[in-house]
Amino acid sequence: MSEKYWILIFCIIPILFTSCEGDEYKQANQFFEQGEYEKAIQQYDEYLEYKPKHIESIYNKGRAYEEMGEFEKSLASYEKTLELDPENMNALMSMGKYHFRNENFADAAFYFSRAAESSPNSAQAHFLTGRSYHKVGKTTEAMDAYNDAISNNKDLGEAYLYRGALKVYLGKKSSGCSDFKLASSLEVADAEEALKEYCQ
Repeated sequence: MSEKYWILIFCIIPILFTSCEGDEYKQANQFFEQGEYEKAIQQYDEYLEYKPKHIESIYNKGRAYEEMGEFEKSLASYEKTLELDPENMNALMSMGKYHFRNENFADAAFYFSRAAESSPNSAQAHFLTGRSYHKVGKTTEAMDAYNDAISNNKDLGEAYLYRGALKVYLGKKSSGCSDFKLASSLEVADAEEALKEYCQ
């Protein structure tokens, strides 16, 4: 066979191989979007055989496990993601939510605060940092985090609700009630109840 033939073969095979790999990843994402999480995990695993450090596949596999309620397996994927990319915002947030769900609030605060540092404009990261600090009684840190959340998103009603609750706890009833009113205007659940209980 001619030299040109072999050159052509060596050029085409990697292209086809790469295309197949990409198709597996796209198929995995489609399965995930369709709620077929077991199939998604299988496809992610197949793709990871070729690309063992593909961060999106590792993280998305964890999300699929989380959707199935297999939280320990999801945790392993998130930890692996952070080994490869310590500042990965999605993995930091998912780690925080894992620990918050399990009432490990100090650990949750650690991951949420890292997420907030990694993405300072994320109101949700600041808010969940505040919720975690609030749970462990670190009121100063919680207040700062709620303030940062609201600075980044004036319409984040839950941040007003919990900041109001913290203010009432700290004896700042008038200011707390103002936050409850703002939360109520943003149609946050429990805001009206808080107004009735603390602001009548």
